[in-house]
Amino acid sequence: MTNTPYYNAFVAQTPEQVLQSVYKNEKPVLLRVSLSNGSYLEGIVLDIKEENYQKSVCLLSSDEQVSFFNLHSLVSITVKQPKKMVVALSKGSISRPIDPANETLTVLQLKRWLQAERSQLGNQIKEFNIDQLPLDEQNNRLNIKDVFKALQTVVSQITQDDLGKSAWQAIDTIILHQADTLSIDVQAATLTVSLAIDRALPKELSKILEEKLLQQL
Repeated sequence: MTNTPYYNAFVAQTPEQVLQSVYKNEKPVLLRVSLSNGSYLEGIVLDIKEENYQKSVCLLSSDEQVSFFNLHSLVSITVKQPKKMVVALSKGSISRPIDPANETLTVLQLKRWLQAERSQLGNQIKEFNIDQLPLDEQNNRLNIKDVFKALQTVVSQITQDDLGKSAWQAIDTIILHQADTLSIDVQAATLTVSLAIDRALPKELSKILEEKLLQQL
């Protein structure tokens, strides 16, 4: 996405899909909806409820008016603040939300950070290898940092008892590998984590990694 307008990555979705994404978004997103009766509403989604096969929507306007409508009456939707939900609107091809603080992380900074933090995964870890990953994009580098933090959470969970500590002590090398699907492989003392580092990471990454790792150790 370097030097490319973020909206070029957006993909067509149904109004209902967009509305559900707006509702699930971490930050409130202002939108405008057009209904089948010709009326328009603008605000943020407070709730979406399904009952008796009918989906109802509760919308809060900027002047604190609350509107309710059935989802089947939705004709079109306009996202007024698309930068707040670029991941959902691009279906994950933009891997991270746009950072208003413009956080920067160079390849060298990332490698220095990993080297400094490596012991957080255990004193026996000799190498945390990212050489097989595409490091040219800023979002990829930030995702690598998030994967490391997720693994740190996983290790803290696994090593809470002696059996877990013993199993993890057998690992001394961690390799991150680019792949379309997330998987984990343990061969001898090497743990290989394969994932799409250039796409949005799963929301419960640490939980997924823990489940997969426990199947291997």
